[in-house]
Amino acid sequence: MLDELHKASAWIIKKWLDVIIRGARWADPQTDLTEFGAFEANLAEVIVIDHGADFVISRWGAEIGMLCGGHQRGRCLSELLQPSRSQLRRICVRAMAARGPTAESAIWAVHGGIWDCVMLALPVGGTEDGVRLLIALLFAPHPLFDDPLRSAHATRAVATPAVGGGRP
Repeated sequence: MLDELHKASAWIIKKWLDVIIRGARWADPQTDLTEFGAFEANLAEVIVIDHGADFVISRWGAEIGMLCGGHQRGRCLSELLQPSRSQLRRICVRAMAARGPTAESAIWAVHGGIWDCVMLALPVGGTEDGVRLLIALLFAPHPLFDDPLRSAHATRAVATPAVGGGRP
């Protein structure tokens, strides 16, 4: 599953580079994230405050909220619960300091499940409000553990072998 997450993150980085190469540079603070298709729900945008001491969330995708405590728009990354608080802040600090994209993989234990996660932080420009970063959080259930979002019925159906072994 981690391989698929890495492929998806590479696609997001390619799309980010396409926008940079076109010269758009996300000059408009209300950049349309629909260019990222289905991954739009896995994206957030933050504004750097206090020279990188914290980051205010200006946009927040619905999928990110599944692992990070719901809708967080208008809050600071420092207010999030662990593990998202420390890992998202760390990757944002690295992207800001490097003035380039950064990526990190992690395993999170959240909501009774174990998740493979890939995080990206991509600089998207600066305005009078501050430097902005695009964050991507891609995740999938860890292959060694049950999917916490799967219903108990679906889990039993997968775990129960077919009568007769499926052979004629």
